[in-house]
Amino acid sequence: MHYGEHPARNLIDALELDSCTRESMHRAFARRLELFGNDIRFFREPFTPVSLTGSQCSLECWHCNSHYLRHMLDGSLGNLYSLACNLAAKGSKGILLSGGSAPAGSVPTYRFSGTIREIRKDTGLNISAHTGIVNSFQARLLSDYLDMALVDVIGDDDTIHDILGLDAGVEDYERTLRELSSAGIPLAPHIITGLHKGQLRGEFRALEIIKKFNPAVIVIVVFIPTERTLSQGTPPPDICDVARVITKAREMFDVPVSLSCVRPGGRYRSILDMYAILSGIDRIAVPSRKAYETSMQLGLDIKEIPKMCCSYKVI
Repeated sequence: MHYGEHPARNLIDALELDSCTRESMHRAFARRLELFGNDIRFFREPFTPVSLTGSQCSLECWHCNSHYLRHMLDGSLGNLYSLACNLAAKGSKGILLSGGSAPAGSVPTYRFSGTIREIRKDTGLNISAHTGIVNSFQARLLSDYLDMALVDVIGDDDTIHDILGLDAGVEDYERTLRELSSAGIPLAPHIITGLHKGQLRGEFRALEIIKKFNPAVIVIVVFIPTERTLSQGTPPPDICDVARVITKAREMFDVPVSLSCVRPGGRYRSILDMYAILSGIDRIAVPSRKAYETSMQLGLDIKEIPKMCCSYKVI
């Protein structure tokens, strides 16, 4: 169907938006139709995250403070191999290696290289990992076994210093993408929308940096104000701001743009999912009921992708 006749046009026009955002959404949805037709992919069962550091992290990030590590499987006690084998036996297609950060900003996945190579050989699991900031040596180690690098790309120095507590800069994230790309590891860069206390700070600069490195997928993460952290009580980002980041990503990239499973819940998630679809997203992790309703209202063909992370391009 030509976009001029598509029901998305009327839905977007009915939203309370400024004219600039509305036009951006029109262009983004038309572009996603050109790139992906009517298909939209829903990933209801993301890879199980495993922390290689348990609940330990060298940083005390404003938005996390190790909260999310405590909800991962603990792979730090010599049981990483058995955890992976159990996941494979239950039908998992992959595993997400994560963990706390070292002082310089890396997630020390490379310390487990031998075990991870065995996991890949013996189980056939897809291996993806949150890498953090890495150097060339670490990237080469990761290239021995990593199928996908999930890199949070921060485009604002103040956010890096004040929110993450890192003595690093935007150039360190760009160098990380360069090293991982040079090592031949497919990239699924993550943009954490609203990380700076719910405000946009560097998200568009991050997209410009990512553009240099031929990513496989762009993943849009949305900041969640989290209990028992300094971010508790902070409003989540304005949904229109998230839409602006998504439409910009859709404008800049021909690859899939995915809405991460990491986003606020409740009514916010329902509205966000609708806006994301209308902004040109072509895949959603853990979709809400509203995501199904909106997709059906638009006549999109929902493709359910079982037991797979939304960061993978080849489906």
